[in-house]
Amino acid sequence: MTDKPIRGPRRRPARAAAKTAPTGGQRYRRLPAGTHGIDPAAVREDQARRLRAAMVELIAAKGYPSVRIADLAKLAHVSPPTLYSLYADKEQLLMGAYEDIARRAGMAIAAAHRPEDAPRRRLLAALRAFFALAAEEPQAVSLLVLGAFGAGPNVRRKRRLALDALEGYIHANRSPQDPPEAGDETVAALVGGIREVAASRLRQGRHDELPGLAPQLASWAASYPRRLPEGLLTTPGALAETVALRAARPLPSGPSELPRELIVRSQRERIVDATAAIVAEKGLAALTIPEIARRASVSNQTFYANYASKDAAFLGAQKVGMHQALRVTVAAYEDRAEEWPAGVRAGIAALLDYLASEPEHAHLTLVDTFAASPEALAIRERAMEGFRTYLRPGAEALRSKGAGGDPAVLAEAVTGGIWQVLHGYIERGETACLPGAAAQLTYFALAPFVGAERAAEVARQPT
Repeated sequence: MTDKPIRGPRRRPARAAAKTAPTGGQRYRRLPAGTHGIDPAAVREDQARRLRAAMVELIAAKGYPSVRIADLAKLAHVSPPTLYSLYADKEQLLMGAYEDIARRAGMAIAAAHRPEDAPRRRLLAALRAFFALAAEEPQAVSLLVLGAFGAGPNVRRKRRLALDALEGYIHANRSPQDPPEAGDETVAALVGGIREVAASRLRQGRHDELPGLAPQLASWAASYPRRLPEGLLTTPGALAETVALRAARPLPSGPSELPRELIVRSQRERIVDATAAIVAEKGLAALTIPEIARRASVSNQTFYANYASKDAAFLGAQKVGMHQALRVTVAAYEDRAEEWPAGVRAGIAALLDYLASEPEHAHLTLVDTFAASPEALAIRERAMEGFRTYLRPGAEALRSKGAGGDPAVLAEAVTGGIWQVLHGYIERGETACLPGAAAQLTYFALAPFVGAERAAEVARQPT
């Protein structure tokens, strides 16, 4: 039996994009054939442009792993030899498409930039320009903010560079005289919040909502003081002490007097842990059923009795990690629920301790999800909705005061911002340091709802 492939995305934006995107004939129209006097370099750039557009369209339609060279050449109206003369392989063409949309996004933001404007107006103009591009070209901007399932680590690195550039722009327009302060994660969190709001609407085919959200998100970003309040810079954190709940060694093979339910649960736990360990060490592409079975000390037959494929095992590991993260967060929150800000502080601290104690599951859940499958992103989105639930009291308080905009969007942006900071720590191999970020992330979570001064006061309190 062979592994089932990780399927590509089935997104709705492809259908909605027809309102604004050029028609296929316009997008892939070739230059005149024969002797036309056109510069050969211009011909090659036109061919490359059509190939990049074809890559974006086909990824949106059926996912990167299913895109074939023949499909690209046919859609772009070029021959396969011409494609190979421009790009060494499919991955290089994908990288070219990614760089193209990142460049155009940067140009749109630069065109909207007016140095004489106040920082808040510059940020609003940048968001409007970026969201306008997302509304016009949802497939391309989806590639920019989400990457491509199954595309490997290179696209993730490109995505990181694009986010770094956006962070640099936002910092330059918040504190133009001051270099970024080491340990201040505010700008990274702001970018993460903006990305979260954009990505969810792009995936759901609601990209036409984005331009209207620019003013509220600009106001949200501007609500944080330019300098972090004293005592909130991140500090090195130690691994949380945890009780070993998993078996130290596999259960013995052969007949056993243990209850069948306990045996099956142990096998599934070991498969889940093995999956997370392999992905964290070697990447999603290296995940195979024989390797999972070997690490988990089970037979291939036992693996298939629990999961239908390696994709299913990945999703199982992701669900376990998300469920446990939400469980420990909620338990800590509810212990202090009588005072909402203190509950948020306790929940964030518990979440960071859990992630630090489970670095392999943390990596799979927060980093590798973006390269896995549409199902993995759907699981992530449902979990994010669960975490946002515990910011609802703050959003409802703002709504009762008649605050402008939709406070639920603020909760969505705040949750996305926190997740982006966690993603950065884990991607840099600094998962053990996460507990040291609890105070700052508490401040970031509370400030839009209770004000920066009160948020800082709560954040400084011991857990």
